[in-house]
Amino acid sequence: MIFVLGIFGIFLFYTIFFTEDPYEKFLLIMPVFLLSIYTGTRINVGGYDYHVYKYFYELPYFQNPYGYEYFFILLRDFSKFLGLNYNFFLLFLSFIFNFIIYKLFISYSRYPTLSFLIYLSTFYYWHNFTIIRNFIAIIIFWISLKYIIERKIFIYIFLITLACFFHKTAIILYPLYFLLNYGFTKKSLSFLFILSLIINPLSFIIFKLNISFLGLSERLNRYSHIIEHGNFYEFLELLIFVTILLFYFKNSTKKESVLLNLNIFALFIFISFYRFAIILRVLDYFRLGIFIGIPFIIFNISNKYLKYLSFIILCSYLVFKYYNTITDYAIYNYQTWLI
Repeated sequence: MIFVLGIFGIFLFYTIFFTEDPYEKFLLIMPVFLLSIYTGTRINVGGYDYHVYKYFYELPYFQNPYGYEYFFILLRDFSKFLGLNYNFFLLFLSFIFNFIIYKLFISYSRYPTLSFLIYLSTFYYWHNFTIIRNFIAIIIFWISLKYIIERKIFIYIFLITLACFFHKTAIILYPLYFLLNYGFTKKSLSFLFILSLIINPLSFIIFKLNISFLGLSERLNRYSHIIEHGNFYEFLELLIFVTILLFYFKNSTKKESVLLNLNIFALFIFISFYRFAIILRVLDYFRLGIFIGIPFIIFNISNKYLKYLSFIILCSYLVFKYYNTITDYAIYNYQTWLI
């Protein structure tokens, strides 16, 4: 438990006491390095998926009883060829994941340390401890946002196709090249959310689609019996967040506008498919908008005292969220093979 609390304490300390000048952004590398070791040396932590991935990793070359995507099989086999066991495979992925996130937060966030604290308090363990294969596709998409901003469609399509060969759900990302650059008006926002309310009672139709690409229909049929609705509190958080965000939307740069649009479409998907939590897993592609958007709001509060008060309330809430996270995912049982 000391490791679980310690890693959060380090990022909380950085968030409270460090400013965002270039030198201190560089110093953020140190806790990111520690976070990579903390994540990468875990053992028997990550729920059922940890053991499934371990079993899969230890299979002979080319064997794939779970029907995983082709590039994930190649990644496993290449890592085994290099002589990495499962523990070092996770350590390798941890460093890759965390330093890509570091670069993304430095590039996009007004407060990278705060973005890291938000991420650690919410979806970090889910992404890095559980949905490893899916998270590779998510990371590739987050990298590809640069090419939406720069309007480089062929590089974007290449990266999303690459993501599809790590996780089939990435197929939904192709249209986002056009959608995330859209300039919303009050009228278009109203239309979007009315549309989501219309889709909601018809959302079961998605399980009837016949999509042969990457065997997507087979995967949809496999999950069609899972009837579980979305988390209401997560929906409420997103609704409040997007509502507040819209007040600051006009002040955003082109880069921030694309990232902040992720939140609008995340809310649209949440309303549309609220009845099916399994479909809502695609929202993980949109989480970067939260990690960038909340610091964006804090940065744009002009009143100094209101900004400090908002920051204190946010940090307090993140402590509460972190407690819920480590409880929900049983992270308090964390163990490392280093000691």
